[in-house]
Amino acid sequence: MNTWKTLYIKELKDNRTLFLVLVAMTAFLEIVAVWSIGSSIDLWSPDIQGENFSPHFMWSVVPYGVLLILPFLLSHSFVQEVKGQTHYLLLSLPVSRTQIFAAKAAAVATLGIVLFALSSAGFITVVGEFREFATRIAGIRIAPFTATDILVISGVFYLSAMAVLLGIAGGVAGLRLVVQRFAGLASAAFAIFVLYCYFSTLPEVLSLPKIFGTYEVPFWIDSTVSGAQIDMDSDSIEVSFTFLAYSILVGLASMGIGMWLFEKRAEA
Repeated sequence: MNTWKTLYIKELKDNRTLFLVLVAMTAFLEIVAVWSIGSSIDLWSPDIQGENFSPHFMWSVVPYGVLLILPFLLSHSFVQEVKGQTHYLLLSLPVSRTQIFAAKAAAVATLGIVLFALSSAGFITVVGEFREFATRIAGIRIAPFTATDILVISGVFYLSAMAVLLGIAGGVAGLRLVVQRFAGLASAAFAIFVLYCYFSTLPEVLSLPKIFGTYEVPFWIDSTVSGAQIDMDSDSIEVSFTFLAYSILVGLASMGIGMWLFEKRAEA
């Protein structure tokens, strides 16, 4: 356990500059989004002008897109070892190569979770402000999503995507050790194959009994326009945790292929 912890901390230190830049960028975008919508809505003023509303609040959604960078960070971690010629020392250590592989994946996953926490904090704040704005300006009342609702819904989709993408990146990292020529083509084929299997089987998996449970959030909108009351029928948003479990399973299976190739083919 201490060996794995040491390897994990090493990965964080080796990539600290890039990790800190991404964290700082995410925090900055969320601060801009919160400040923009907050400055557009003066909750203590009876007169709120809709034309003063700033669209910059949409920056709160952008950091979620950083998720797409994580697979490249994991691949870069392996490439960096080779370019710096440090992989010889790393592979010669009396530790399991699976632990080395897992430490790199865990470091990137930790970054992903930190970015998700920052993004969600800003997004939750923006949603609350936006609901207040809609109520004060247009008389629109939206179902009061709580912070927990937003965290659960966004978390299921974010973590599912992160698991699959990091799994593909892990598999590609191991595959590159085996395929010397046409490594790029083989990597692309592997990624396409995993994504095809994942999305083609996902409908059948979601139709199975929901043994992992679901999370349901009520959804409704009430609005008053020109004195007329308009009600939308109550509905709900349901998220199945089976989706998350299946995504993690696919991610672990894909990464397991990379770990196996790394264990068997990596040469010190």
